[in-house]
Amino acid sequence: MDEKGCRLTLHHQQLVLAQKGAKRVHLVAREHAENVTVVACANALGHVIPPMILFKGQRGKPCYSDGLPAGSAVHMTAKGSMTTEIFIKWLEHFSQFMSSPPTILIFDGASSHLDESIAEKAETLGIELLCLPSNTTHELQPMDKSVFRSFESHWDQQLLEYWSQHPDRRLSKERFSDVFTPVWGKCMTINNICNGFRSTGIYPFSRNAIPEHAFAPSLPTHRGQNIAAENSEESAIVREELWDSEDDIPLATLFKTTKDNSTVHSSTSPADQSQS
Repeated sequence: MDEKGCRLTLHHQQLVLAQKGAKRVHLVAREHAENVTVVACANALGHVIPPMILFKGQRGKPCYSDGLPAGSAVHMTAKGSMTTEIFIKWLEHFSQFMSSPPTILIFDGASSHLDESIAEKAETLGIELLCLPSNTTHELQPMDKSVFRSFESHWDQQLLEYWSQHPDRRLSKERFSDVFTPVWGKCMTINNICNGFRSTGIYPFSRNAIPEHAFAPSLPTHRGQNIAAENSEESAIVREELWDSEDDIPLATLFKTTKDNSTVHSSTSPADQSQS
């Protein structure tokens, strides 16, 4: 299972048709739009669990579920994102469609997924939890590898089509299904899901599915010796130019020179002064 954040506007900058040489081309769209979370889950054979939609708000309306894929669940949260309480409700939603227990559930280690109450609820439902290691979901999460990779492009295409039919260009919670449901059908295909599990090496199991360079640690960036030498030469040239200019002597250099001269005079003995 995985979650996908979805904005009720365009996700990517679009190409528009304009007059040649035009410097300012505008696309009417909402810059700041509400976020919605889509919770998706599927198994390695391509069987899909109906999604759970998380809207931002406190009170939901029955119409929010209209037009969504069959069996979908809708919940309201303070920020429109996953919480521990909602994750427990999703486990109950998942148990209605899963095969006979025990069933393994693969998920990431988001803070909302890690709580003792979640483990207790999963145990009662016959669900065995398998949390992916940190910083590995981009390689080990089947939803990220294939299904969600095309979600945003399909969303933008469907939203533009929706805008062409609704001049106000406002996508509300009541109309969310008009765009989401067609996109869900395009992304959650058996081919996409199976490719996601195959590319991560989960099923069919393969130790070589992920290339070796993906396991390499991050290396620090070092500046070469040639660059350091060039910088030292440039600083020397700058110092020479500053000395050549009598009017632009650096204050630090002038202060140092004055201090050195005063040190020489103070170190001269009285006898030497009388001889001079």
